Amino acid sequence: MSRTHFLITACLSIGVAIAMPAGAQSAASGAAPHVVLVKLVDLPGSNKFAFEPANFTAQRGDTLRFVQASVAMHNVHFTTQPAGAKLGRAATSRYLSAKGQEVTIVVDSRFTDGKYEIVCDPHALMGLHGFLTVK
Repeated sequence: MSRTHFLITACLSIGVAIAMPAGAQSAASGAAPHVVLVKLVDLPGSNKFAFEPANFTAQRGDTLRFVQASVAMHNVHFTTQPAGAKLGRAATSRYLSAKGQEVTIVVDSRFTDGKYEIVCDPHALMGLHGFLTVK
């Protein structure tokens, strides 16, 4: 390969990498697992609670991090799972009683693709529902 051909090829490769959005670059290179942060929060002006965000998506290898940001005690319970999911003991977390406590769950082979409903057992009737989609 001539030196000129090498330089043109190298410049084009760099230009393509720079022109791609960051998300496309990581997708093109095999996106690394990431952390999905979900807070358990108090809704202002009410006596209700929520997952924030209430709907979120993860892929195999990602880590779900549920963080207590509320004054009430909460847990994380996967009540609805797609066929083939085998969460076992991970389906229901311990109770989080202090702000900043967290539960982390790795989306691994126990999870199948599909939609999961998540609640806090004592506050499900007060609206503490969330939905995870695994792709």
